[in-house]
Amino acid sequence: MRLSLPLALAATALSSALFGLAYPPYGLRPLAFVCLVPLLLALRSGGPGRALFLAWLWAVLSSWAVATVFPGSIAHYYARPLWFGLLAGMAIFSLMASLYYMVFALVDRVLVRRASLATPLLTAAAWVGVELGRGRLFTGTPFFIGNPWGLMGYTHASGPLAQVASWAGVYGISFALVAVNAGLAGWIAARRDPRRSSRRAAVAAGLAALPAAAIAVSGSVSLAAAPDASETEGFIEVAVVQGNVALGRRWRSDHYGKNLDVYLALTRRALGEGAPRVVVWPEGAMTFFLETEAEYRRTVASVLQEGDVELLAGGPSGDGDTQPPFFNSIFALSPDGSIRARYDKEYLVPFSEYFPLASLDLMQRRLEGARTFHHGAPDPAPVETRLGRVGFLICNEAMLPEVARARVRAGAELLVSPSNDNWIAGQAFAEHMLAVVSLRAIEQRRYLLRASTSGPSAIVDPWGRTAVRTDPFTRSVLLGLVRRESRQTPYARWGDAFAGLCVLAAVAGLAAGRRRFS
Repeated sequence: MRLSLPLALAATALSSALFGLAYPPYGLRPLAFVCLVPLLLALRSGGPGRALFLAWLWAVLSSWAVATVFPGSIAHYYARPLWFGLLAGMAIFSLMASLYYMVFALVDRVLVRRASLATPLLTAAAWVGVELGRGRLFTGTPFFIGNPWGLMGYTHASGPLAQVASWAGVYGISFALVAVNAGLAGWIAARRDPRRSSRRAAVAAGLAALPAAAIAVSGSVSLAAAPDASETEGFIEVAVVQGNVALGRRWRSDHYGKNLDVYLALTRRALGEGAPRVVVWPEGAMTFFLETEAEYRRTVASVLQEGDVELLAGGPSGDGDTQPPFFNSIFALSPDGSIRARYDKEYLVPFSEYFPLASLDLMQRRLEGARTFHHGAPDPAPVETRLGRVGFLICNEAMLPEVARARVRAGAELLVSPSNDNWIAGQAFAEHMLAVVSLRAIEQRRYLLRASTSGPSAIVDPWGRTAVRTDPFTRSVLLGLVRRESRQTPYARWGDAFAGLCVLAAVAGLAAGRRRFS
């Protein structure tokens, strides 16, 4: 099936738009089963050069569709004009997304030339392979961390289809969705090509739909067997404070520590509305060095003692000093204000929390105080709290499924994700991030507590159901219940074994296709 260049461009743009609409806040999930059909038809309709260009274009457009606020947010974060945000966004999308889908486009062209009943499944396997590369290939390197936002599976981060994540992670969801898309694209192409059997393509499409059907049925059974929301035995009440303090106020030296009054007032409100044993503040809630500021710590303790509560709160640390190296940390404070434990963020965001190109002033934030951080110790042990053994995932760490898995493998009984989201200018990306984080709960079958500066903050149960949440960009208090869990899921034990098998299957299909046409 051949498409003219204008029609191929239109199909690529349509696919990108449908892809974005499948994500929050629109949440038109059924579109995920068809959004790639126009793209696949376009990629297969011309030469390899055109396919590469269309794959690049699709990745950029779909990234904009998922994160429309990204350019403005980058400009705001770095205190630069909008053109800087647009150029930075284009560079990020091209480098951290387009290159992978360009590889997929070339692999897919070889796979479809073989045209077997398994072709849609092999296409889905190839797609999972590039998603795995996006998420894992450069994690921990000096310049990059994994970039697993905007993956197909996050369109179904809750519900029946999402339950497969406890076995195969987000990649299991992506595989099922892409297989359906590939089966439909193959059937449409066969109906327009007299040299191909449309009946055989229909059978292939039917086979490609079986994984999604099986996963949906088993996921429905899993949800039906999940505990009822009214169950309270063994649960612990917790409070989350969402301060919604502006980015500039958090970092200006003349406002050093001043946002503390916001968090203390909201903590008092939480103590008046419930009886939490633990209060959680977001990443960076404290804009002072807690370890050296005895007066601030006494002020915090005076509020904690009112309700005999433990506090988990984010702030900078410097190993007891106000000189570098600095860490982006979460502190566990006893009601008397003593520091019981500290977790230092392990995976930092380049050009934000540290600067690989220190001499490149264009990417330096014009902020005062602790401008750069050092990486925390690798594979930290969970922190003992009243909630149980907590595995912390600070902000972007919750986007990396392997990090959540490492926390659980180390003994974490629940996951807590403090986050700073004030730099995000719109609701769409904030809702998308909540969906991403929620899937960590299903993968590990752990309660997950998200404490965001600007929201949404939420408590997500081990089946991905949001028990309680706040509205974004509000000053709020969230009260809810969590419970310790100890059993490990297949995904916790085996990790991305399924995605690895997909890579092997795609490579085998690629080798078979090349042999046939060599």
